[in-house]
Amino acid sequence: MARRGGAQQLQTEIKTDEELEKFLTRPGLLILEVYSEWCGPCLGVLGTLRRIKLEIGGENIQLATCKADTITALKRFCKKSEPTWLFATGGKAVGIFYGSDAPKLVAVIIRELERTLQNASRPTYQIDQLQPIEAEALRIKTEAIQKAERIELEKEQKKRIDYLNRCTDVIMENLPDVGVTVFGPQVSRDMFKKLSEPAEHLKMQCKDRKYLEVTAKDFEIINYACKNPLSVDVIDQLDGKELLVCFWKIDEASGPITHVLATYAHELTKERVAPPDEEINVPHPIPPIISPIKVKFEVEVEDGEVWVEEVSSEEEARKAAERKAAEKSKSATRLHDESRAKDQEGAEDDDEEEASEEEEVVQTAQPAFPNMALDIDLGLDDIVVSEEEMVEEEEEAPKPLTRIKRVKIPPIWVANNRRTHAALIYVFFRSQTSGFLPPDPPPEPPHVIMAFEAFKRDDVMEVVEASKEDVPQYGFFTNDTPGEAKLITNSVNKYDELQETASSDRFVLKVNKVQSYTMLSLVQFEPTYCSNNVQSGRMDALKFFPEDYKTDEETPENAQKRQKKKKKIQDASQAEEPRKPSTDSGKSMEVAAGDETMGDAPKGTEGEGQAPEAQAGETQPTEPSTIADPAAAPAEAAPAAGDGTDAQEPVKEDTTAEPMESPTVEPAPAAPIDAAQVE
Repeated sequence: MARRGGAQQLQTEIKTDEELEKFLTRPGLLILEVYSEWCGPCLGVLGTLRRIKLEIGGENIQLATCKADTITALKRFCKKSEPTWLFATGGKAVGIFYGSDAPKLVAVIIRELERTLQNASRPTYQIDQLQPIEAEALRIKTEAIQKAERIELEKEQKKRIDYLNRCTDVIMENLPDVGVTVFGPQVSRDMFKKLSEPAEHLKMQCKDRKYLEVTAKDFEIINYACKNPLSVDVIDQLDGKELLVCFWKIDEASGPITHVLATYAHELTKERVAPPDEEINVPHPIPPIISPIKVKFEVEVEDGEVWVEEVSSEEEARKAAERKAAEKSKSATRLHDESRAKDQEGAEDDDEEEASEEEEVVQTAQPAFPNMALDIDLGLDDIVVSEEEMVEEEEEAPKPLTRIKRVKIPPIWVANNRRTHAALIYVFFRSQTSGFLPPDPPPEPPHVIMAFEAFKRDDVMEVVEASKEDVPQYGFFTNDTPGEAKLITNSVNKYDELQETASSDRFVLKVNKVQSYTMLSLVQFEPTYCSNNVQSGRMDALKFFPEDYKTDEETPENAQKRQKKKKKIQDASQAEEPRKPSTDSGKSMEVAAGDETMGDAPKGTEGEGQAPEAQAGETQPTEPSTIADPAAAPAEAAPAAGDGTDAQEPVKEDTTAEPMESPTVEPAPAAPIDAAQVE
């Protein structure tokens, strides 16, 4: 026992920040094994470390195990299963080692011990600071995660574009003579009659029109294959605005759709020439039917941004020049007035000027009201602002620098390719495609990732089986860290067949967050990881369950047999539990003696007849309900009916126990003939 106590003192167990700070003040080389709570310290090299301390290091080596879950400076090592050894001296970290390779670890310890004893100069780090090897590993990990996310996003984008291409191909095939125009917010509802005038000459028929609110997301779909999209600034200004969108049928003889619609837009926006009339007897220009509008708004200046103040038109440039000329004329007038005033002052007599100067000096020296007592409150007794408050006022964040930006919104927009027109039909006129284009598949519901310890899989699967629609995917992984976890298997049955499993294995589920019932049911099993929100849940799901992942829900035949056998054993044990006391001879005689005192009581009141025995202090584990209703036992044992007469044996025991309950049985000779009665 003394030897064990001495061995325990060779290694210190650290679980708090205070214990770590105290341990770091020790002399020599400090070797800290950092572990997570769910994994525990590495026992494989424990003997090697103690041997090195006793044989080589002695008091120059201090060993400790640190629980990363409860120590602030070591939080970065939480949830890691790889053994980690941190070397420190003088309160600073000097090295780190990963893994359980004992020979390599011993070599590192000897090298660090020699440097410590020789006081050799080497880089030092704070305990909570990343060392170069950690920073490099973090960089590689971050790049791998970003690459995986980029690949998944590219896959999603490609999938979306492929779907839009299929839809627009179908629309172009079924509606080859249809185009769409989008009018700006300056076009009102009552202007459609004017808009139809140029369309009649181009043999265009408006089959449908809508005045609806458009969003930036609509234009993300519309512009996916557009060669002349609206600018981002224009789309930002149109976001949330109500616009007129027209669905045109164009005569094939008029030419290509894009060319006809471009001609139509030109007719609406060009300056026209009116014929001579009563007021003007010569042809004169008139404004176009619809014109662009200019929007001016403020934007925040980004860091390092250089811009030139925009002048929207020649008129504004002329106004700016006029303002500058007016300012110059005002300054010239002011200078002229000042020079005239100086000339008048110079014409006065020198003596009068000196006298006036003396009077001014005297007047400034005497008070204005010498005989009047003035009580002036100078505010000296007010609350004095402290220097700290003044510093806080001075340190207030300055307002962000803004600048004026101008955007020209066109009165009409026409796409220059047919696929974009098909995309416009897909977004704004989906009802026109109901005859040949199936509806879009429902979007994927918002979801999160939940991870559980693998040994809880049976309990978790009971909830999953009850709500399969809310848990579309699940699987077993090496841990619960998104992007790091490796897939073990996609089947519960395959995991059950594994010969070796680890305590770090996790049962990971993708849970839809449409309703909270399933999540609430799963929370009772204490998940080790759960996504913060649906946005992070979406990214986590892509890391655990890529697009080609499929959960194996098929149950092998041997697994089905095991489940049936397991259920049969459970049913049989449940059926035998209430009858175990009746198989014991001593207990059966006590039941018989109790029934003898009851007289000729009916069987239906058998449970009532046992109450006096319970009050007398005798234990009676037999459940009256199972005896009063014998039909309940075969119902419970129904799934095990395929095993022959085994399931019927408990019922036979009940029938043989009935003669023992009759009053003709003598309690005195019961003990000698106990075995015979049972037979």
